[in-house]
Amino acid sequence: MRVALLLSSDALSEAHRWKLVSSLYDQVRSLIEGSVVLVATFVVCALHTQWWGFWALAGVTLVVTCLRLLHWHLFVKSRSGDWLTRSPEAWARDYTIGICAMASLWAAAADTVGFRFNDLPLLMFVILIQIGWLAGAGVRNAACPAAILGQILITVLPSMTTFVFGTSGVARLLCPAYLIFTSILLKVARFHGAQMLSLMESEQRLSAANEQLLKLSGTDGLTGIPNRRAFDERFAADWASAVRLAMDISVVILDVDYFKKYNDHHGHLAGDECLRAIAGHVARAVLRASDLPARYGGEEFVVLLPNTGDQGAAEVAERLRGAIFESNLAHGASPLGRVTISVGVASIAPGLKDLPATLMNLADEALYKAKQRGRNRVCVAPPASRGLHRMKEGLLF
Repeated sequence: MRVALLLSSDALSEAHRWKLVSSLYDQVRSLIEGSVVLVATFVVCALHTQWWGFWALAGVTLVVTCLRLLHWHLFVKSRSGDWLTRSPEAWARDYTIGICAMASLWAAAADTVGFRFNDLPLLMFVILIQIGWLAGAGVRNAACPAAILGQILITVLPSMTTFVFGTSGVARLLCPAYLIFTSILLKVARFHGAQMLSLMESEQRLSAANEQLLKLSGTDGLTGIPNRRAFDERFAADWASAVRLAMDISVVILDVDYFKKYNDHHGHLAGDECLRAIAGHVARAVLRASDLPARYGGEEFVVLLPNTGDQGAAEVAERLRGAIFESNLAHGASPLGRVTISVGVASIAPGLKDLPATLMNLADEALYKAKQRGRNRVCVAPPASRGLHRMKEGLLF
């Protein structure tokens, strides 16, 4: 029979497996308390029997406790650094070894009292405290089935042997009670582990659903590119970076020419297909991962270009205008007979007192100017950092 070192399922991710093993190592207070109780038990036995062996067992307990605390410290350092140096199962295996070492000491206490001294009152004292340790540790270690099974087998079997062969009379009747307690402990630990695993799986499903929802909330449903909300969030972050790093930031706004007439002539379904085609060109026009293409609303699209001046933004805009023109999408209601766009470009090197709306207003003005001058062209606003709020004459493509 193979006993799992760590609870797992096909739906459990690596991160949640680490979370499970962390639940084992986050019990340092319980580790210290259990060790103190075991040492105190050995001290009581030593004082009662006047046998030096109990003092030695108390010393061994302190050594084992120190080693487990050292291992806990290594786990904490590993968790705050590189988690990939060891697998979660490796840490669970080490934890199981530590638990089994403590269980061996508890078994040694019961066996020594029962076989060497045949002192039933002292044995009952040790067994009662041992049961308390088993109950607490069994529930806390639900994430590691191997640790639970190890501590029960190593602790309970020797203790039952003590009852059977080291005592006589009515004391032997405690064996069935011990078996019942062990059975209940296993069922409680199994139930607690199943609940923990179910909670982890639910948490993982919820996290995946939230990520998908967040992704969808930032994606335009029709075109599949980022939407206005995603643009606004990125624009605010890139604006703050531009202010902090004294960098240029540019915006390219484009509008499909005669789009209302397109819908009236070709129909709204064809209009949706046209917008999807335009979105594809907009997405392909950006060459850097830091650039953001988005649908701004209706037939308007926008491209955010951080760390880009007006010349670079104008090149992106002209490349986009040319690509859409050369795609030769039919437009029966346009003078050119094909789908074209008008583009406004604005750049700024923002200061602390500047507002993001300033750049958007300049790009809108440039777009309006492009439409005024006949559409199917790019118009670039003068850099706002120079304090100019009129269009740059002659910069028409």
